[in-house]
Amino acid sequence: MSDWLSLAVSLTNTRDQSDLTSTFVNEIEASLGVSRAWVMFPSAQGRSLSVTQDGNTFEWKVDDFTHPFAHVLQSASPMLLDPSKLNYWLENDDFVALMSARKRGENVLIMPLPPGVKKVKAILMLTGPSSVLSQLLADKQWQQLCEIYINQSQMVAELGKEHRQISALSSSIAEIRRDEKKREKAYELKSVLIGESSPMQKMRDKVVTAAQSLLNVLVCGDTGTGKELVARAVHELSDRRTKPFVAINCAAIPDTLLESELFGHVKGAFSGADRAKSGLLLDADGGTLFLDEIGDMPLSLQAKLLRVLETRSFRPVGGSQEINVDFRLVAATHVALPARVEQGEFRRDLYYRLNQFPILVPSLVERLEDIPELSRHFIAEYNARSGVNIAGLRYAALDLLNRHAFQGNVRELRNLIEYGCAVTAIDEEILPAALNERLNEQPEFNMTGALASNDDVVTDSYIGVDLSNIDNLKNAVQDFEVNVIRSRLTVFDGDRTKAAESLGLPKRTLAHKCLKMEID
Repeated sequence: MSDWLSLAVSLTNTRDQSDLTSTFVNEIEASLGVSRAWVMFPSAQGRSLSVTQDGNTFEWKVDDFTHPFAHVLQSASPMLLDPSKLNYWLENDDFVALMSARKRGENVLIMPLPPGVKKVKAILMLTGPSSVLSQLLADKQWQQLCEIYINQSQMVAELGKEHRQISALSSSIAEIRRDEKKREKAYELKSVLIGESSPMQKMRDKVVTAAQSLLNVLVCGDTGTGKELVARAVHELSDRRTKPFVAINCAAIPDTLLESELFGHVKGAFSGADRAKSGLLLDADGGTLFLDEIGDMPLSLQAKLLRVLETRSFRPVGGSQEINVDFRLVAATHVALPARVEQGEFRRDLYYRLNQFPILVPSLVERLEDIPELSRHFIAEYNARSGVNIAGLRYAALDLLNRHAFQGNVRELRNLIEYGCAVTAIDEEILPAALNERLNEQPEFNMTGALASNDDVVTDSYIGVDLSNIDNLKNAVQDFEVNVIRSRLTVFDGDRTKAAESLGLPKRTLAHKCLKMEID
């Protein structure tokens, strides 16, 4: 018992629950002459006790009285069992299995912790000689040591709980800050990836997440949706933003030259290679390499690109030395790569390597509500570039755009807006006639007349057009436009200036229509 004080000091200096229990158990096994010692704590719900012995975990329900631990928990009193009394507890298999670890003829002491307290925090079980265990029941110093252990255990548990709460709070704060930073970056993207529609908001969030990762990015979307803008945004929001952004269109370069463009070549590698060339892979070192239209890359070059992605090294054309390179790959395609894979036109392993972080760019028809904002942006750019002051879109012009199919997506919208700006007088809004004239040149959209609003009442006959017998919409719309123009010219006694003004058309546009439709 002379070592109790040093053990008590050791216990009070321990701040780890596992170390605390190991120190307590090991010291009492060494000091008391007992063969084994176990400490059992109730589960978080207080429904069971468990202990691990030689890699096996035994568990007992606290309300199952086929084992002695339930009785000790209930009575808060110690229980000393000799071999004959142990025979009463043979119904519980886990208890019998645990008792197999004791030496033959040893007694078992089961103590509630802390001793003499009704609210039991843990159970201590010892196996050893009867004389040793009997003395412990009357030893005040032993009981004080048990109190020190269980109190220290409770304090360590509370400290652990507090630490976990602090850690959870810190993690929560860090997550909030990450979310705030993510929202800030997504907000910054609004000036580049324009639109407040739900598809655009989701895409901007994915761009921010992709930029903060180390994964390869595959940008998918129809032609004209702005895939390169997405790729540049991934680069600008990443840690590589101070390094080069190198872009190449795989479909715009002949297959025979694409390898040299990517990997570079040494002097004399082929006819005409009168000097060495570094190649785009090396140019993108430390930054981002953007491979547009990756679906058009030849199969032979796909294998070489895959090797670069796996080894981060390459050889220039005609070279013998490996060059290490570090770049972030962003690829883009308007074709369905999985279908190309199934057709054997694209390597499956390369597809999986590219598609680590996919981003789908929505088509314009999926976000028609973004057309006004996109149009204002393109008009502002045109004004700044041309030194003019186009005010904006008229509602009729916007209605025309909303009804268009936009197979060319945002690129087509930009072209239409710039055309409308070019044919519109300075300081005026873009007239619907300017856009209508351009749209009429496109076979997929032949809207040659005024558009009825949603509030217009549809009748069987409307300004000379029999609505009930229409079997050719194009001709019906043209007839409608002819009748509208003739009616308006009649109202103004043939004055084309007044008629054009009343229809919201430039005089030259009305004159062109009259000539085209043979209207006197």
